[in-house]
Amino acid sequence: MAHANRNTALRRAKYGLMQHLPGALGQKYRRKLRKLVDTPRAEAAFRAALAGAEGQICIDLGANLGQHTRIMAAQAAKVYAFEPDPWTAAELRTRLADIPNIEIVEAAAGTAEGTFPLYRTASFDSDPEEQSQSSSLMAAKRNIDTSSAVDVAVIDFPAFLQNLNADIAVIKMDIEGAEVPLLEALFDHPVKSRIKHLFVETHESRIPELLERTNALRSRAAQMTQPLVNMDWK
Repeated sequence: MAHANRNTALRRAKYGLMQHLPGALGQKYRRKLRKLVDTPRAEAAFRAALAGAEGQICIDLGANLGQHTRIMAAQAAKVYAFEPDPWTAAELRTRLADIPNIEIVEAAAGTAEGTFPLYRTASFDSDPEEQSQSSSLMAAKRNIDTSSAVDVAVIDFPAFLQNLNADIAVIKMDIEGAEVPLLEALFDHPVKSRIKHLFVETHESRIPELLERTNALRSRAAQMTQPLVNMDWK
């Protein structure tokens, strides 16, 4: 334990110095520092939020293979797990077939109904389990291949929440860059008052043009009390 703590302290010191480098390199180390410091806090806050979710609804946006969906389902009355990629959604159904209070929604969460390309990585076919974590609706994402895409359904997520007509205890959002337009819409929508806790992973390191908008969302989130927003999800 002492060795692990020492390594963490050394990395924190390194990232603290390197974050002052100019441009993309400094941005890279600022993100590393934030993840090192804030990820354990976000995970603890997530579990604390779920402790108060008994009998309520939770939503996993970007469920992937269901690690956090399963954790949510142990507390909530109902979990909606959004996963747009057809391969990943099929695998998710298999892995979570034993849990009756999970509903898998094979669609992406967006701001309008439609069908859009979901971009995979170039090596998706050789290792879909690992590479499925990177698939994105955002063509500008650095680690995807725009020639390797599959059309997927996109749901108007604010309207989906409106139609639920119920409070939402926890939303986890890890949607590979698409969180920015979705949060911009959600923060301006009255339905946000039904959400208690929102945990978001941001992706400005992979899509640098989202940095300014992401920072603006962080500023807005810091002023909000409903929902309570944590934008340092891992």
